[in-house]
This record gives sequence, C-alpha cells and structure tokens, in this order.
Amino acid sequence: MRLRHPRPGVLSASAAVGALAAALLTAACGEQVDLRGSSPSAAEAVDAAADTVAVLTTRWLVPPDPGLDPPLAAPVSIEVDAERRRLLVLELQPPELRVYDLLDGRLIAGLGREGDGPGEYRHPIDLAVSRGGLAAVLSVSGRVTYWGPDASLAGLVRSGGGLATDIVAARGDSFYVKADRFPPEDVAEFRVVTRDSVLDRPRYRDSGLAGTEEPGRALRNHSYAVAATANGDLLLAPPGQEYLILRIGPEGKLKETIRRPEIAPLQRSEEEVEAIRERIRRGFAAAGRAVPTRLQVPLYRSHVARLAVAPDGTIWALTQRGDGDVAVIDRFDEDGSFSGSYRVVLRVSEVAVGHDAIYLLAHSALDVPGIAVAPRPRSRGADG
Repeated sequence: MRLRHPRPGVLSASAAVGALAAALLTAACGEQVDLRGSSPSAAEAVDAAADTVAVLTTRWLVPPDPGLDPPLAAPVSIEVDAERRRLLVLELQPPELRVYDLLDGRLIAGLGREGDGPGEYRHPIDLAVSRGGLAAVLSVSGRVTYWGPDASLAGLVRSGGGLATDIVAARGDSFYVKADRFPPEDVAEFRVVTRDSVLDRPRYRDSGLAGTEEPGRALRNHSYAVAATANGDLLLAPPGQEYLILRIGPEGKLKETIRRPEIAPLQRSEEEVEAIRERIRRGFAAAGRAVPTRLQVPLYRSHVARLAVAPDGTIWALTQRGDGDVAVIDRFDEDGSFSGSYRVVLRVSEVAVGHDAIYLLAHSALDVPGIAVAPRPRSRGADG
C-alpha cells in the first residue's frame, strides 16, 4: 500500500475522500514513523539495522525547495520509465502527473488537472508505468487515466467497486489494481486492467485476478505492499510478526514465499494503536461517512512498507526498520533470494528502481518533499 506523507496543513477540502483513503492506508500498513518510544522489539530492530547494512550516498534530483516552479507540494507516488529516461511523479496539489528527466531532474511535462473529464483526476492516489511507456493514474473511485509515452491522453477505464488503493504494472500494458471492500465483505480485490491492442482505437477491459480474495482475513487483505514483475507475478507483503513477501502467479496461485526470519517483529505500542484508530475516525469524518463500530488495527507493523521491481527483475523492499530519519532498503534477486541491505539517511516514503540508480521520494529536515537518487550497488560485494 502507498504511504502518504503530505506536508502539514496543505490538504485542501476537496481532498476529503483522499484523506479518508490515506488514513485507511496508513492505519492498515503502518506509516514510516519514528520508532523511538515504540516497543523494545522495534527499537532493537533499528539498532541491528544500523550495524549491519551499508549506507548509500544520495543527491537531490528534484530538490526540496518551495521556490521551485512548480514546487513539489504533496507528491504521493514515483515511477521510473528507464527506457525513455523519464521519472514520473504523481502530485496532489494540484492533481497532476509530472514528467521529469531521469538524469538532470528537469521538468518535461505536466499532464492532467483536477476534474471529472478526459485527462482529469478526482482524488488520484497512485501511479504506474508499463514497460511500453504507458502511464496509468489511479483515482480512489477506481478510475484509471492513461497517458501514452508521447504524453498524449490514451484513454480511461473504471476498475470496479471498493476503495482503490494501488496500481502496479505487470505484463505488456496490463496493470493490477487493488481495491479494498470494507464490512460486510472485508476483502481486498485485485483487478486486471489490460489494454486491448486488437481494436483500432484505444480501449481497455477489466477482469478479476483469481486467488487474491480471502474472506475473513481482513487485516491481512487490507495491508499489502504491492508490486508486479514483467511476467505478471504479483508480489504482496502482508502484515504480521514475520517478514514475508508472497509471489502469486498470473493465474492466482501462490508460487513462492520470501522470508527473512532473522528480522525481529515490529510490534506497536498501545498508544500507537489508539493513535491509528483516531486517524481513521478523522478520515471518515472528513469524508462525511459513518465510522465503523469496530476499528481493528494489526498489533505488528508490516516489515515492508513499499515494494519495487527493477528492470532486471530484482526486488527492492523499503522496510520499516529505520527511525524517522533513516530508511532501510532490502534487495532480493529475481529468484527471491536475499542479496543485500542498504541504509539511506533520509525520511523516505516511496522508492523506484532503474537500471543504475534508486529513486526516493523523501522529505528534508523541514518536511519539504523532494526526489533523491542513489547509485545502485554494482555487485553483492558492494553490500558491505
């Protein structure tokens, strides 16, 4: 699930539904918070991480500067289009898909605006880009707006009901859309949104991904970090005591379980659980919706906050082992074997990985967002 770190005081009234989605997402998977004052197991995990991982050197590609024109005010998602040397950023204020040069951070284009018409967004929440350069912007309602690699509007489709939370690129120009259904169903659904290249004009069809609905397991369903591989495998990181990544094939069958048993559980304190419940209540109130009578919050943070798949198939997990100013990123080979951990001295909320670099949506000490970049370690020997 996407992690939201908007700047304090900048969320407009028109983003009420977005605030609800953000509150639900944050509560479900656990935001990257300062672990000082949390449970002993979480604090011990931070200390262990500091001793065992290499530090990556970063520089700002898009600096955290309110004076930029336009500034990054409330970015929520970043993606790399490595083949076309583009960095795509979904900005919320105002809603816009921004395209930056991957090498120098120069702004190339701003696509879309707030609204309900073609090329417009209402409460956008996530972004994905296919290998072919097709960019997809997901709104909370489940509507997906597509932009071609030439920055032209390529169409739109609705991906079904529920509260849409995530979109990830899979095979070809196919995308997986995750939507949560709350009581009485309490399930997370994944939809497949595919470009239909047979027709002369752009058209999209949408179908279910079998095997990803688990009625009765609401806490697990609603708390995934999500990614997909080029061959269509879905990667999910559910919450719980165990560091766990599930690989599910395009047919919906579990193919692999990736574990790191040496990582200690990240248990929440009672104060943290109650704070999450309060954020959910405020989110529902902001959206004018009734608050559910039961607000269940997992007792453990998910170990993985975000998942990303690089062009070479390696899997990168932004974990929640760092404190408020440190991020720890784990790397796994294409076959799921662990191959290294890296520490970034920044507060990071999103990660995207290209051929040679790692791109980070991060915040400065003054809580101003920017895009940082770090070179990818060249080999296992660089892991430290």
